[in-house]
Amino acid sequence: MGLTSDEDNDNDEGNRPGTPTSKRRARGSDASKSERPKHRPTRFSAEMQAKYPFLKPDPKDPFKCICKVCNTGKSFRSEKSDIDRHVKGEKHVAKAATVSPQSQKTLQSMLNKRDPIEKQVKYAELKLAGFVAAHDESFLKMDHLTDVLKEIFPDSKIAAGLSLKRTKTKGLVTNVIGETEKESLTISLKTTLFSILTDESTDILAVKTSAVMVQFYDPEAGGIAVRHWDLEDVFTDDDPEGANIGATAEIPVENIIGFGSDGCNLMMGAHNSVASRMRDLCPGIKIMKCICHSLHLCASDACKVLPVVCEDLARLIYGFFSHSSKRQAQFKQFQKFFELEPHKILHPSQTRWLSLAAVVDRILENWESLKLFFGDQTLNLRLKAADNILTYMNDPSVKAYFLFLHWILPKITGLNEFFQSDKPTITMVHSKMVSAYQDFLLMFMQRDFVMRSPLQDVNASDASRHLPLGQLYIGVDARAYLDRPDIAAQPHMVSGILDRCRKFMVTLCLKMKEKYDFADPVLSRMRL
Repeated sequence: MGLTSDEDNDNDEGNRPGTPTSKRRARGSDASKSERPKHRPTRFSAEMQAKYPFLKPDPKDPFKCICKVCNTGKSFRSEKSDIDRHVKGEKHVAKAATVSPQSQKTLQSMLNKRDPIEKQVKYAELKLAGFVAAHDESFLKMDHLTDVLKEIFPDSKIAAGLSLKRTKTKGLVTNVIGETEKESLTISLKTTLFSILTDESTDILAVKTSAVMVQFYDPEAGGIAVRHWDLEDVFTDDDPEGANIGATAEIPVENIIGFGSDGCNLMMGAHNSVASRMRDLCPGIKIMKCICHSLHLCASDACKVLPVVCEDLARLIYGFFSHSSKRQAQFKQFQKFFELEPHKILHPSQTRWLSLAAVVDRILENWESLKLFFGDQTLNLRLKAADNILTYMNDPSVKAYFLFLHWILPKITGLNEFFQSDKPTITMVHSKMVSAYQDFLLMFMQRDFVMRSPLQDVNASDASRHLPLGQLYIGVDARAYLDRPDIAAQPHMVSGILDRCRKFMVTLCLKMKEKYDFADPVLSRMRL
């Protein structure tokens, strides 16, 4: 019979057949009543006497105490639970009411003395739980941390009172800190206009989740605040084909004025997407795609125009070194020979926006040392992988494309870095996009036409407005490389390289126009 919850797993964990009998008996799960570990009684100590001045030790039994207020002569166990039960009992309360004002004041001051320490212990436990959540630490560490703190601070009553293991830590984070923050945020959003920001997870798990953030004006912070709202499953069992946008928890939908996400079909598609549902739910809402995602997609689509050997070369070089410490050590010797810094070869990741430009720069930095290294590997070890990489690197057109990418990609990644700033950049989005788009157009189109035409009306694919191949601007390094006598002696290859570079620029501009509305009535008029 299958388990139905995580609790079943936890409850059965101690009774698995593989667990030794001695351990199961120690846990009390596989033992008779007489064999189970017995409770150890608490001795009435001097600390307890100081903590509970109205109690005195029982001379007949060191594990019991007598209440001086009740003065009945009856003793009870010196356990905290028994003492608290006695203090709250009707007889003790009635007796305490008849005590003289001075004695009652002393008793009350004693009771009040307990509160600060207990409150400070609870406060410390909440702070530790919040620290674990804020820094993404493992709950398992808490099984050992409190014991370490008690050893480090033996004179601290707060550290001695800590009782915080992984289960309690998880409960505090989930049921106390999380719920309290959610309630506070809900109260704020009920009376405040706000926008929703979301992005999907990019890990390899089968369950796809989406982090939901809210952005609003916080009077306490005196500015715009972004707070975590929830972590939703994108697809649910009830609606596996659609997207789950989550509930708003009694928050008026009229308060939602904006929605921002990446530009994938699931989020921004015309039909049955999160954006389409938000439009139906909140008429008049402002929908905005993430400009950083859009620029990354523009660059990725433009790179597809270049020969696939460029991407293959980057991946082959990384793969050759990635799992071999011996090859990395050998390559460092070649880097020393060329007086280069011993930098590692980077991996061209598809989900890291700024990685492509860094990969190109690192390969160009080590171009000559890489050629010499793979030449050595081919001659001495006769490795087919090294021979393939060396063949690609000996192709003059491949280095020309890398030099072109070395020049143009930083212009795109620079925009990405600017828009990822911690400071608000919404007022400069339009001006930055217009400036970048115009610069790209001027690299391959007639200047008079670009400067006289509204940017939203310019068709980058209009060949009649393109500059001749010889007048394309592809960067100083790439142009100087193509002007070398040995390269210029192959005009057919040079023309092919320039044509590919122009197609790259055309595709980049077309995608930028597709992803961003240069006639946006709001962003185009937004000024400080």
